[in-house]
Amino acid sequence: MKYLYRVAPGGPVPLDRFLQRVAPFGLNRILDLIDFGSVWVGGRAERKPSRVLQPGDEVTLNIPSYGTERFYAVDPSRILYRDSCLLAYDKEPGIPSQATPYDAHNNVFAALASALGSAVRGGKPYIGLHHRLDQETSGVMLFSLSARANGAIAASFRERRVEKKYLAVVRGSPADEEWLEEAPITRREGRYQCCAKGEGREAVTRFRVLQRRAGGTALLEASPQTGRTHQIRLHLAHRGLPVLGDARYGGEGFRRLMLHAHRLAIAHPATGRMLVLEAPVPEEFAPSEGFRESGKTREK
Repeated sequence: MKYLYRVAPGGPVPLDRFLQRVAPFGLNRILDLIDFGSVWVGGRAERKPSRVLQPGDEVTLNIPSYGTERFYAVDPSRILYRDSCLLAYDKEPGIPSQATPYDAHNNVFAALASALGSAVRGGKPYIGLHHRLDQETSGVMLFSLSARANGAIAASFRERRVEKKYLAVVRGSPADEEWLEEAPITRREGRYQCCAKGEGREAVTRFRVLQRRAGGTALLEASPQTGRTHQIRLHLAHRGLPVLGDARYGGEGFRRLMLHAHRLAIAHPATGRMLVLEAPVPEEFAPSEGFRESGKTREK
């Protein structure tokens, strides 16, 4: 549920006092929502109840369906790798990578910051996020743990020196065993979509069939060469092969979005050696006996 308010003429007013006046909640509930990251001012989350609003300011109140419960914490067993520079985590499906407009707490970034902060004096660890997985996508996420590492990792992503491999289960039978999809991606009326060349941003994904399955589905490996929002999902839908569980782009209902970030390879910012991070293959993705394996990390 969303409430939208605009501050009327009449002088400055503190955020908490303004919401007390216009919102259908008491002060305690309002303070909980502000602390939870559910209140935005001028398009940005505002966590200070004393923030002074000016006439004309726009205030958005985003109410989570589950209230202000802080239910998510990182699972130590899902940490794939950690040293003084980097941390890799195997994200669960259904959990946001970072804060949403209605919840600043129940996401991987905030939960990791909280877990790491408990061991840091002052409770404020350095943590940087360079790539994000969609909420329903599972698999490898990489975080930097120092400013120096952050710059090196950012450069690797920017210069396309990071190898990423995803697993996807799609509805349909691909015409080819391997192909390169190069449809550009744009955003129109708040929705991402593929478009004609010259109309959007470059987007390139390499696909390979791993297994054709009974029932008209197929398991694919997707290797994105660029990092556009929803790139793999859009490219597969564009090809007429929507990902199972991807209702947004034409996929049929399923118990989860069948997209998993399986592998990420990147040069370690301290040693320069290639670090290969792999998240375990979820059972529903495994094509045959012996394919499923534990998450692993190795240097080459």
